[in-house]
Amino acid sequence: MTWNNLPTELHLAVVRFLPPQDTRALSLTSRSFYNLLVPQIFSDVIISSRSALRSFAMHVPARYGAHIRRLSVCTKPSERAFVQEVDCTENLATVLATCSHLHSLSLSLAASLDASTITPVFATLTTVEKFEIGCWGQEETAPVSERIAVSLAASLSSLTHLTLSRITRSVLHVENCTRPDVPLVLNDHDVPLHPILGEELSIPSLLKLPTLKSLDLRDVWIDCDEDMRVQGKLAQLERVSISGSMYRDGEVESKACLAWLRACGPALRSFTTGIPLGESQPSTCLGKDRMAAEDESIASPLPTLTNFHVDAERVALDDLLPMLNVLTACEIERITIVNAAMCASQDAFTRECASDEFEEWQDAIEQFLTSNDWNFLKSVELNFGQGTERVWSL
Repeated sequence: MTWNNLPTELHLAVVRFLPPQDTRALSLTSRSFYNLLVPQIFSDVIISSRSALRSFAMHVPARYGAHIRRLSVCTKPSERAFVQEVDCTENLATVLATCSHLHSLSLSLAASLDASTITPVFATLTTVEKFEIGCWGQEETAPVSERIAVSLAASLSSLTHLTLSRITRSVLHVENCTRPDVPLVLNDHDVPLHPILGEELSIPSLLKLPTLKSLDLRDVWIDCDEDMRVQGKLAQLERVSISGSMYRDGEVESKACLAWLRACGPALRSFTTGIPLGESQPSTCLGKDRMAAEDESIASPLPTLTNFHVDAERVALDDLLPMLNVLTACEIERITIVNAAMCASQDAFTRECASDEFEEWQDAIEQFLTSNDWNFLKSVELNFGQGTERVWSL
């Protein structure tokens, strides 16, 4: 039996093992194979520039959009191109309008979008569960406003996982910012009211999205959230990650991160941070035996956490024990401490540094385990890469 005589099911079974470039090459061998493989070719689409986005919107048949399950778009301009926000928005809207079965969407924007044009399109993306939006360029010159990011996320009715990367805060939602080096968006007042959030389009308002389960804030300035209060019914968030920002003010950012942790609600089970946590006042917890003893001086108690992850690239060793002391009452079961940069590096000098730092972190963890009585703690994992890993099972 020849390849051409094989049943369609076997053709598809074989093609699933081919890399994308080989799948595209096979589709060019005949019209029948092209029609057969179109769904697979277009299931995962990556558009790498503004010019590529324009070409895709103009030349790819609209009917192919129904095959797209994962879409990643970067709107960076060519070296000599002038960034025109309206053109980019219209092209993006044209492509998204065809994606009737989209599950995952990633946007890396070289400039913000026209909210009045793009938001109605997002409201039609009822199957999108994962959404990532970030700034490709410089926040100081081409920011992506939190108002447009929050409005788009809130328009996705099935959204469960959201990532914001280098999203710039709006002056409309920031009070008393005395830091001249912190970029703020000044011209986003024209973002229309949202059916769910109204005019409250600040990043903390994401906690109101009913379907949201996971929130990741990467390099987002949160110092202005030190006194955040979220009114109304909260999302059932299970996982939150806050990396910290290059514009950080250590003490203020720490308080803001704690405010976020408190505001996330009792469903939270996993928290990842690159921000050292510390406070002068004792914290309370939503543990089953502590709910009645909530401290009235604190707006919301800290949630019970199953997993607590520390980004050792951003958190210094000296901050580890104070951070854990703050979270003593949270009934944490597993602590994971990872330095991702050292894990990824194979450079001899970096590996030597990783070994030295690993020894210091290991000593600090052992000191913590011998001097603290965490009845709920089951394990602590320390990972600085190959040869510098250890797990304490308790």
